[in-house]
Amino acid sequence: MPLFTIEEPQPKLNPPIQNWREDMPENHEPQLVPPKLLWLTTLNDIFVEIPRYSTEVAWGLLLLPGILGTISAVGFGIFGFAIQGGYDDYVMTAIGLVGAFGIFIPAFFSLKMYFVQPRDQPLRLNRKRQKIYIFEYNRSRLPWLKWPTTIRSYNWADVRGEIGYSYTRVDSGYRLFGSVCEPGTNKVVTRFLIAKERSSQEMLCQIWSYLSVYMQHDSVTADPVETGRPDDWCPRKADRWPEDMERESTTAP
Repeated sequence: MPLFTIEEPQPKLNPPIQNWREDMPENHEPQLVPPKLLWLTTLNDIFVEIPRYSTEVAWGLLLLPGILGTISAVGFGIFGFAIQGGYDDYVMTAIGLVGAFGIFIPAFFSLKMYFVQPRDQPLRLNRKRQKIYIFEYNRSRLPWLKWPTTIRSYNWADVRGEIGYSYTRVDSGYRLFGSVCEPGTNKVVTRFLIAKERSSQEMLCQIWSYLSVYMQHDSVTADPVETGRPDDWCPRKADRWPEDMERESTTAP
């Protein structure tokens, strides 16, 4: 029998998050790391809003095929007209137009995704109401459909923090989740994503610390690691919250 045994940490919540790495201190407890945000949209005495910049879609990579596809489609159509001479029918013209249409459709959807589709899915924490508000898109697999939105809100006291790891080839890295539990229990009802980091858990721990400290009515600073918006996100305008949720999430009771 060994003299010393090292107990591996185990997840507290049931069920635990997939590929669990770490449980955060409960949000009403003293936090163990300095509070820090990666991004910040709004900070005042009533609420804080942070953006969640999705990385599932490589937005910048959509622009080049969209532009090249459009140029190729125009060129294909012109080519069909140019070689039509000498033919009694319009076969070459038809082939050129059909080819141009076939190239332009995926190019058009690439441009639409880059310039039009929504990206920012913000979180708001109202410390006067002690609630968290989550703005989410339900992504459609069909690029011509508009993405519907879902707005959820939960009591902050019921939210726990968990860090997991994603092994997906395109979007691997650490994930900080808010896990909503039944009041007074460790039974998870639902989860929502708070932030992502590709290589380190430290930043995610600091984000959880920042949100917890803010909701405890302690002072925090407005000095995020990153400022402005990522370059890939700049063409997309900010999305609006519904009026009733905008009013509730930004005001005191």
